[in-house]
Amino acid sequence: MKMRSSTDGRLRFGWLRAKRFAYIDGEVSSLLDLLAGTISQAKAAVDGTYDVTILETTYYLDSNTGELLRQLPMPVTGKVVDVPLYRSGPKVVTIGSRTETEEVSSGDAGVVEGEGDANAAPFAPQGAVHLERSVGPAFTEGDTVWIRTEEYGRVTPTSALESAVFYRESATWQGRLREIQDPQVHSAWTALAYSAATSWRPWMQMGDVKGHTMSNGIGGKVNNISDMPAEWLRLTEKHHPDLLENPAKALLG
Repeated sequence: MKMRSSTDGRLRFGWLRAKRFAYIDGEVSSLLDLLAGTISQAKAAVDGTYDVTILETTYYLDSNTGELLRQLPMPVTGKVVDVPLYRSGPKVVTIGSRTETEEVSSGDAGVVEGEGDANAAPFAPQGAVHLERSVGPAFTEGDTVWIRTEEYGRVTPTSALESAVFYRESATWQGRLREIQDPQVHSAWTALAYSAATSWRPWMQMGDVKGHTMSNGIGGKVNNISDMPAEWLRLTEKHHPDLLENPAKALLG
């Protein structure tokens, strides 16, 4: 938890830069870049797990120009689809060596820029959600520690007209053993290696095309929101200014 957030209840801020690809019938094509940011606050539970409140934003960028994507031509279908902004949370997740939960989701939505909440572009349908998370094992070499985490989620839609969606993430967190072992240190330096497989999101309008997306990237964690990547700060000031004005209030919802 020192690597992922902090053990003293203070807010911490994470970032991720990644590339996303489409995999269709053995063919791979580049889709977009993404820049994600999280605000988190961890509280220890009596059973040794942590309840972590998380708020996440993701910006989808043109892989060539780095500019925020407004529209995206999809492979195979040729459709030009609107690209939404993504903001999720605040929500509380339980982090332990292994957790498994069943939930009911009202749908995960993002807003198409300039069109307002009435034109929400869903990332996942309403339905039953199965979630699995695991942490470890840890590997050490000298003063370096690596901890692997896995996350799998699947949404089974309430409507028979919608398709199930899934998300499978593998991440390796790197930290310094001396910081993790020091009881005076509550938030350790962190580097992150990330990969994920996801089904087509509804906003992609891929219909019955058999395939999925794959992403890989790098990330890290900072103690102050002002130390987040400059590009994330610029986009957030324009699209989610409340996060910069008062991140603690935003995390309370």
